[in-house]
Amino acid sequence: MSNPDEMQGNFLRIPKKTIKEIKDYQVIIGFSGFGNVGYLALTHLVEVLNVNTIAFWGSSSWYHKGRLESILTVYQHKESKTIFVVPRIPVHITNIPQKYWDEFAEEILIWRCRRYIIIGGLKEDTRSPNSLEWAGYVTTPEWERQFDEKRTMRDHLAMIGPLSSFLTLGTAIQLPVLGLLAYCNFEEDPEAALLAVKEIVKFCKIDHANTEKLQRFNFTFIPAIQLPLSVDESEDTEDDMPGYDLNELI
Repeated sequence: MSNPDEMQGNFLRIPKKTIKEIKDYQVIIGFSGFGNVGYLALTHLVEVLNVNTIAFWGSSSWYHKGRLESILTVYQHKESKTIFVVPRIPVHITNIPQKYWDEFAEEILIWRCRRYIIIGGLKEDTRSPNSLEWAGYVTTPEWERQFDEKRTMRDHLAMIGPLSSFLTLGTAIQLPVLGLLAYCNFEEDPEAALLAVKEIVKFCKIDHANTEKLQRFNFTFIPAIQLPLSVDESEDTEDDMPGYDLNELI
């Protein structure tokens, strides 16, 4: 059994040895926001790729394709040196207070991996006039310095949830973070998610990933849950403590 002193993290308990082993990996994060792009794209990738699980967070766990999973699971794809951080149910980012996203981002960025990519969606009407781009990009200064890629998303577009947390903290501690945001027409846009999959596969040099048809995960067997977030009992959390009945998702 691992020595607790050798573990790191409050949300995602992960051995320090594993963190050292993934320093040269790229980390891809996707949650359920507008278009459901991040959730759908990363769900597809972990369904079609040969990945193994290295960290978990949640009140339920199960086996799927012979591997242990939980409500939030971290997967390792050794061939492309990629870490996927994926929720297994589509809990919308607005159901979780921003302070928890900040803590979550800090915990993952402290791994100090090679680079971080956040997948999400943008409403079609936020696209710059006459633009033919299928996605908007947002970057930290360190990303621009290392990879010579500039932000394309317009000014004065507010960002929330994990995208805001990873960008602001990544900027502060000088880590390379990119937000890849597909333009969407609908609250759930599978076509935009598949475009994101194709871009991830090309950008991250991931081989053997089927990009023709979006693969989904049937989460209906998971019992009703409460998200297991850390709570300071001295605080009044009655109004902002998130909980999500899975029955509302099905």
